[in-house]
Amino acid sequence: MNRPTAFIIANLMACAIALSVVCYPSNAFYPESVQSAVNGAAIEVNNETVNETPNDSLNKKDAIADTVVLARAFANDDFGKYQIAVLSRALEVTSEFGELNISLHPQPMSQSRQMRSLLEGSADIMWSVTSKSRERKLTPIRLPLLRGYSGHRVIVVNTEEKAQFDGITSLESLKEKQFVQGADWPDLKILKANGFGVVSEDWSTWFRSMYLLVERNVVDGFPRNIIEVHSDIQHFDNNELAIDKNHLITYPNYEYFFVRSDKQQLANRIRLGLIRLIQSGELEEIFYSIDTHLLANDLLNDPKRQVHELNNPLIPGPLNYADWVKTPQLAVKAIELEMGYPSLAIDVND
Repeated sequence: MNRPTAFIIANLMACAIALSVVCYPSNAFYPESVQSAVNGAAIEVNNETVNETPNDSLNKKDAIADTVVLARAFANDDFGKYQIAVLSRALEVTSEFGELNISLHPQPMSQSRQMRSLLEGSADIMWSVTSKSRERKLTPIRLPLLRGYSGHRVIVVNTEEKAQFDGITSLESLKEKQFVQGADWPDLKILKANGFGVVSEDWSTWFRSMYLLVERNVVDGFPRNIIEVHSDIQHFDNNELAIDKNHLITYPNYEYFFVRSDKQQLANRIRLGLIRLIQSGELEEIFYSIDTHLLANDLLNDPKRQVHELNNPLIPGPLNYADWVKTPQLAVKAIELEMGYPSLAIDVND
């Protein structure tokens, strides 16, 4: 455990800046302004807002079970089980701040609608790949949940047409093919910015409409990240779909939790929970408990694949701690920096 985190945990975070409102419940230990920031939160109970006084909130936290609403793409038990497990554990390991339950939004929705639900207040949290625009509108929790794997993509093709990719030996030749991406996905803009021919397709349950374009040979392929592609193939169980074995498209791309901009206490609680999960090794255990994550490693490390490196103009810059399994200390420092810990005024990209 590094010194800043040890100080946060052992000494109960004696101070925090304006956005750093994650503190342990010991009123005598904090300046009055920090106590107010931590304890004077508006808690939503049964869709009503209760503005609590600093002293009352600590006394009442055991009696009130708050709820946060998580937006997601599909109402399916298999979709997002990793992200939900991580979020659940991040809240559980910070239980000293009170019970906090996760309620799944009843309406499956596209990424743009998920963002709108947070902006309008009908949901509190979502997960998504990041972009400058999304980080301006919502509060990002800048730990790449998928270790940067969302920026590694293989191509789902029509089984009968997969041979057309066998003879492609250059990035320029690959760009001559026609691909499909979600209309509101950052990946659509990323591929277009790198010179790919890409058509957009609106949201549909488990991306069915996009896969239909592949099945019917309307497009040559559907680039999917290495984490999700096996789940897709298993879900459709369709002999007309196959994963191309020749190519790997890669660019810096990170999937974060995003939180409503007026829920800074919630954001910092999640950050602290993630720090604890990294340091205990539990986050890595959760990651590898998902079968498709193990299969993703095989795709990533396949020496037979040509690797095509692209730029991502939509993010502020690449992260050197994206793979937090390999760089846990850098990841922890980066999260602490987001929490406003004053001794961590460092460039995490150095």
